[in-house]
Amino acid sequence: MSLRTGNSTRLLSKVQRQTRQFPPVVHLASSFSTSAPLSPSLTLYQYKICPFCCKTKSLLTYLSVPFSPVEVNPLSKKEFKGIENVGETEEDRKYKKVPVAVFHGSDGDTRVNGSEDIVERVLASSDHELPENFNSEDAKKWLTWCDSTLAVRIYPLLTDGFGNSLKAFSYLDSVETFTPMERTTAKYVGSLAMWAAGGKIKKKYGIVDCEESLKEAVAEWGDEGLNTKAFNGGQSPNVADLGVYGVLRGLEDTGGAWFDEIVMGKESVKGWYGRMKEEVGSLEP
Repeated sequence: MSLRTGNSTRLLSKVQRQTRQFPPVVHLASSFSTSAPLSPSLTLYQYKICPFCCKTKSLLTYLSVPFSPVEVNPLSKKEFKGIENVGETEEDRKYKKVPVAVFHGSDGDTRVNGSEDIVERVLASSDHELPENFNSEDAKKWLTWCDSTLAVRIYPLLTDGFGNSLKAFSYLDSVETFTPMERTTAKYVGSLAMWAAGGKIKKKYGIVDCEESLKEAVAEWGDEGLNTKAFNGGQSPNVADLGVYGVLRGLEDTGGAWFDEIVMGKESVKGWYGRMKEEVGSLEP
């Protein structure tokens, strides 16, 4: 489920569910009926499997922020040409990493680069009544952990060997905005390049065993991030829950065996992940 805002009335329903392990879970996400689909309030330039993009989409989906995803060609990055004049500074306009969000407003378009700044912008402009601890200092600490510890361990795992890298990039086969040649080139050349770059990332973060490294991060989230709680936020998700869920949901969508073996292998994380799926669901609009 996710938050939905009607044209004239904003509702907040709390549905309680009894479990043996946790106090009643409060579902802040509710369904709202609208006479017509909401127009996208932002365009998100992404790589579908990018952990930082998935983290961003998790928050947008939960808060029901309408967005239109644009898949960026990892080789040419030609999609950025359409927004090369959008941005406050020359540095902003030349930025070619993902995610990039272009917020559409009555006073024009505003470009925000990077998941951290996009999240801040979305929270600052949200009119939802969220719990006080939704973006607390502790939640921010774990969201930072999501970026610096969890997300950086996903990429080396996906590209640990050319076969794994090729499988991770197979999502490019279904990108309709790419020509057949672009899809094939991006998939094979991109996979080779990312496989080669994987070693540098492992060295940078001191990763020796990719699977064991992810297992350690998942265990830390379960033992310390969740402890005995239903969510990091307590009875309902906070920004940390949404960030971690987004990163792990992106990993699940790659179809690798690591997800079932590592993520679902941690019982507390498995239960939490199921609850987050009910709250957020798919990351695609």
